[in-house]
Amino acid sequence: MSASKTNSYQLLACDKRSWQGTPAVNIELVDEIAAAISINGIATAVMMVSPNDLKPFALGFALSEGFIEHATDVRDLEIHSPDNDALVTQLTIELTISPRMFRQFKQSQQVRLGASGCGLCGTESLAQAFPKLPTLSACTDIAPSDLSQARSLLNQHQELAHKTGAIHAALLLSPQGEVIVCMEDIGRHNALDKVIGYALENGLQLHDHSVIMSSRCSTELVQKAVKAKLSRLIHLASPSHQAVTMARHYGLVLIHLPKQDSPRLYAPIDPFKDASP
Repeated sequence: MSASKTNSYQLLACDKRSWQGTPAVNIELVDEIAAAISINGIATAVMMVSPNDLKPFALGFALSEGFIEHATDVRDLEIHSPDNDALVTQLTIELTISPRMFRQFKQSQQVRLGASGCGLCGTESLAQAFPKLPTLSACTDIAPSDLSQARSLLNQHQELAHKTGAIHAALLLSPQGEVIVCMEDIGRHNALDKVIGYALENGLQLHDHSVIMSSRCSTELVQKAVKAKLSRLIHLASPSHQAVTMARHYGLVLIHLPKQDSPRLYAPIDPFKDASP
């Protein structure tokens, strides 16, 4: 896993009444760049992303957005850093995909362009945003005791977070609970895309695998997990109502790990919740 760039800033020490003071130790801040993604030469998206693990990010983004279905759908992937003096660091990610997937991509682009005047609107655009997905295959059960070290495990593998804070992480675990890779990014969705891309690049099938994430769970993360056929999402913050509804619909195991209380299994069911008579 490639390391992300950080920037060092010197701050002034201060008391409660004044910003005046002597220079403090250097503070490390995580970097972010603007990545312009194109598919077969067609400009598709500009994402603010941490500049580490960009190839897995591009592959995971392409899969979770429905531009590709398999690693073999990608015919070429190039990353370029244009020479410019822009305020925000920029680069381009150029993906070349198979003719079959490119035909599907162009059809979806027509819908997106047609809705550009008013943002994401209309039944066709909504269908693009919330496509029907295959239900996940059932996975093996996970016991609350298996999650006792999940928080500390994620913390141990967050290299950038230890330097800078203010960054999300996605930790991929094998069916046996072993750490495979930890991806970090300023965007929680980017961090999950990087894990998905890593799995795609390395030929890993994500059935019975788990991803522990530092963020709350929202619908786009559930969609990405289902598209990647990932079995479990485990979050350190509570999910949204719609994320739970979607996870239950598709059979994604969705777990919240509170700081103090026992794990909460929101999907497919919640056996930890006391049943009312």
